[in-house]
Amino acid sequence: MENTRKVKRILLAPEVMMGDIKLRQALPVGDLEQISPFILLHHFDKEMLPGEAKFNVPPHPHRGFSPITFMFEGAVEHEDSLGNKKVIHDNEVQWINAGRGIIHSEKADKDFAERGGHYQGIQLWVNTPRALKMQPASYQPITSNEIVLIEKEGVEFRLVSGKYNDYEGPANSDVFTAMLRMKANSHYTFNFPATSNVVFYVLEGEMKINNIQVAKQHNLIVFESGDGDILLEASSDAKLLLMAGEPIDEPLVSYGPFVMTSQTEIMEAMRDYQMGKMGFLAASSGGEVQDS
Repeated sequence: MENTRKVKRILLAPEVMMGDIKLRQALPVGDLEQISPFILLHHFDKEMLPGEAKFNVPPHPHRGFSPITFMFEGAVEHEDSLGNKKVIHDNEVQWINAGRGIIHSEKADKDFAERGGHYQGIQLWVNTPRALKMQPASYQPITSNEIVLIEKEGVEFRLVSGKYNDYEGPANSDVFTAMLRMKANSHYTFNFPATSNVVFYVLEGEMKINNIQVAKQHNLIVFESGDGDILLEASSDAKLLLMAGEPIDEPLVSYGPFVMTSQTEIMEAMRDYQMGKMGFLAASSGGEVQDS
């Protein structure tokens, strides 16, 4: 196939523990710290028995980036220091712009936890340019009805953010993200700006890329820069998260839940959190900085 965008690397996301929660970490991984603007990707995937609610992330702060939750199956309850409390369900997204500071918590929705089922999704951290890091924080729950659904035989392409052809996602961001479901033997061709960093993550299934390389479950696929189409052909039913964005050419300095451009800014974030400048959430211990 001519004029294709070549694969640079295919990496396997290892299992890690976040407290007592086991998940897959696709970014950072190995020697790959980030694929700017994408700086962290966690994949959680669990069958929950009725009455089992082991997904509970206590209140913790963020500053300087956007932590985003893509729910493929299940329901998660979000609460934050801005006064928001919301549950998102299958094929829905919560988009937080942490800006200068927000405290939030996440847990399995009570009704879902009582009945049980498949609980699967992605938490993605998208960096924010330095000039925008200290803007006011915001929270955007995005329902399945708001997400742009592009359908082709055997393919459901849900555009969450950014622009693709004549479509634009509902999230308040220029970065491209989309949730993709493909039936076995279906195919889809993508094309992104030559200057964008492009990366796909496989939650489930197996597929062939540009008729050459094979990507499997828990693989992170990093593409080279430049023009060219990307052809995906599903060998089995598959789910992917698609990401593309312009790299941020600035220093990256992070400490736990803070992502800034200097150590001084990190110290300022810690001080502001301790002083209550990021707000309060009732269950917060008020002092311990959680990691994600």
